[in-house]
Amino acid sequence: MAIDNSSFPVSLKTPDFRPGARGAGQGLAAGDNGSARSLNALQNKILENLARQIPGQSASSMKRLDANDFTPEKVAERIAGFVELGLANARARGASEEQLENLRQQATRGVEQGFKEAREILGGLNLLDGKIKADVDETERLTFDALENLKLAPQDRDLAGVTRLSMMERYQRAESLELNITTQSGAQVSIQFQSAQDTRVQAEARMEGGESRGWLDVSRSEQSGYRFSVQGDLNPDELQAIENLVRDVGQLADEFFNGDVQRAFEMLPDLRFDTSQLQSMDLNMTRTETYKMAQSYEQTRQMESPEQSMPGRRIGQLMEAMQERFNQPSLQFLANPMDDGGLIMKTLVEQDTRFKEAATEQQERFQENMARLLDAVRQ
Repeated sequence: MAIDNSSFPVSLKTPDFRPGARGAGQGLAAGDNGSARSLNALQNKILENLARQIPGQSASSMKRLDANDFTPEKVAERIAGFVELGLANARARGASEEQLENLRQQATRGVEQGFKEAREILGGLNLLDGKIKADVDETERLTFDALENLKLAPQDRDLAGVTRLSMMERYQRAESLELNITTQSGAQVSIQFQSAQDTRVQAEARMEGGESRGWLDVSRSEQSGYRFSVQGDLNPDELQAIENLVRDVGQLADEFFNGDVQRAFEMLPDLRFDTSQLQSMDLNMTRTETYKMAQSYEQTRQMESPEQSMPGRRIGQLMEAMQERFNQPSLQFLANPMDDGGLIMKTLVEQDTRFKEAATEQQERFQENMARLLDAVRQ
């Protein structure tokens, strides 16, 4: 089962272009007038064109506005802000200055086409006259002034009393780790674990006339998987046994992070597992009997409340499951099934996000606890 390590596409939705439409673009609240409806339609048409020109930008993310927000100045500012955020997005992905300028020119052509199409549609509806025409003309002038301003370095731009900071950050991490296990016949099985994370952060802060507004959008996705390669002869049952082992050990690795299991290590830092109990235990034992798997807990469980004894139960159940899973008869074709199972579990724990994102000190505790757990189960 191989990981899909492809990029994470952003859906670009197309807003309706009809006066008064409330589609995927910005809608108008009640009480809007003809000019505002026309500017709303004009803006949606331009944003639609821009979304096709600027990767990672979506017109559908614009919030619902009322008629007072559809003045030439505010529409021009939003269109320019849309382009500016798209350029910031590209810059965060490592685009060169030449590529950024090409992207800005593409966006400018998209705006030009948007104004052209909007004028044709408004003209066809006999709406392009009087105040509506004046507002469209003014919006066009202000928009292209703002787009031209984007050519300058940030410190040289004329912000005309408006301070706006837009940013887009994207963090991607893809990792792979390979381990090898050997069968009794000498066949080599390579298991490659892969994980990928993609985190996007977009934000904008804006101050105008003593008022400040801002928004923040954070999205995150993760993928993980593994795949096999075999050098030698394995039959289908043996391959299935390895796949089942990886799947089941993944569940055990998840249980390792359980709060009660970690608390068991913290409560008794000098805990020594009774390996004689482990070696002779009945794999069909009840949960109550799993107390015997940790000698220190067996000695103190009479003094503990049910809440205090829960860590003992959880760590005992985990050890039982590990012992049982690593000793499955179907794995006897492996040269060292116990060691191989432990190595897979250690690998999956260290590939887990909870391990990767922990502080260094916590990671060291996880590794120490895992080593103690595996040593006890192997004996």
